[in-house]
Amino acid sequence: MSQTISLTGREESEQHAPRLFHDDPRWQLARRIVASRCFEKSSFLMSFLLYICERELSGRSHEINEREIGVKALGRPITYNPGEDNIVRNYARLLRKRLEEYFKTEGKDEVLRVDIPRGHYIPVFYSTEPAQNAPPPSFSPVPETFTAQTNETAINAQPAPSAFRSPAHKGRSIVLVLSALIVIVVVADLGIRTFQRRPTSLSHRLWTQVFRSDRETIIVPADSGFGILQNLTRNSMHLNDYVNGKYLPKIDSVPGLDSRNLSDLSTQRYTSVVDLNIAVSLSRLPELVPSRFAIRYARDLRIDDLKHSNAILIGSQHSNPWAELFQDNLNFALQYQPEVDDSLIVNRHPLPGESAVYKNLWDEESHRTYAVLAFVPSLDGIGHVILLEGLNMAGTQAAGDFLLDEQAIDPILHKARLSDGTFRPFELLLETRSIGADSPRARVIAERYGSLARQ
Repeated sequence: MSQTISLTGREESEQHAPRLFHDDPRWQLARRIVASRCFEKSSFLMSFLLYICERELSGRSHEINEREIGVKALGRPITYNPGEDNIVRNYARLLRKRLEEYFKTEGKDEVLRVDIPRGHYIPVFYSTEPAQNAPPPSFSPVPETFTAQTNETAINAQPAPSAFRSPAHKGRSIVLVLSALIVIVVVADLGIRTFQRRPTSLSHRLWTQVFRSDRETIIVPADSGFGILQNLTRNSMHLNDYVNGKYLPKIDSVPGLDSRNLSDLSTQRYTSVVDLNIAVSLSRLPELVPSRFAIRYARDLRIDDLKHSNAILIGSQHSNPWAELFQDNLNFALQYQPEVDDSLIVNRHPLPGESAVYKNLWDEESHRTYAVLAFVPSLDGIGHVILLEGLNMAGTQAAGDFLLDEQAIDPILHKARLSDGTFRPFELLLETRSIGADSPRARVIAERYGSLARQ
């Protein structure tokens, strides 16, 4: 299903690199970096670094720009529009962090170093030795090129097809301004938490397992536009449709919505203030490892990003389709209906006193709604993924608040704790009330530990 970059490390860089590069200390440095532990699990980062280094060393630095990197290093389609897709900027930030980490760890004794100045993509090589002791350079540019190749059989499964990349219209500047204002409001007025935690608390142990120095942790807010499109078309769409863009032809005509607004929902990156609030709060946790942390919009995510990373997925599969990857192993599974607010949570194996189905209760004065908070193994089985899935924004907020409330989550962690200090998987079914898309404190009405779906 995923796009695959054929570059996998030192062996393939040697196979594709021009012969005259083999004696160039700068190229040798680039090869050592991509073969390091800091880079070994990210083919995109390897491809990014080798591409820009090759172009610089061969005297073709004019080809080092956002669009060329996206197409030739990260496998984006030829129609790739950097104004609509910020994958290159995201990976550039991550690349700078990984380079810094490499030179602090495995590469701490390197005399020759490489940096990518902020605001630019052209690599800068420099020596840590005093200038008078440095040998004169004797580098020869080469006419051949190194180009990351994409797996031809995987192109059709690319998460960002050309159908996503419509030209930006006049409203984009307004959207950007509004987005900036939303972030300001979130940080200033929505109660972003300041965390002071005891090192011996169970919450501290949980977050040190989620945020690790040897593994990336990605926070993924929901794609609200995708959820709105499903509500408007009364069609439920799945992850495979999402990553391939196959759902787009189904929505070419929506009653009451003109083509410009439809294009806006299909191409712009909308998420909720609730999701932003949770993401910013998570980014302020004291256990966070900045060099191993990223916030990625759902539409910019790739399956490779989740294969070797920890992740926190905000929102249910209705607006964050990546949650679908983990639904089969959950006992509490969210199911969406064509009618807005008619969605439900199915309890696959009810215990005594539990219901088989939990739905929003809009006709009651309490306005009850539900959410699932799950702590599950990552796709490679080595790390962890946290799911925060509400039937609506109030439910998702309740799940986020519960997770970040040390007094609320610690009793759950006590039940999930193993003898070695790690935690077994767990699922919580939370009940709360929806008050203008906001929620008061949630309560746990059902819980599962260990092998989730079969308990």
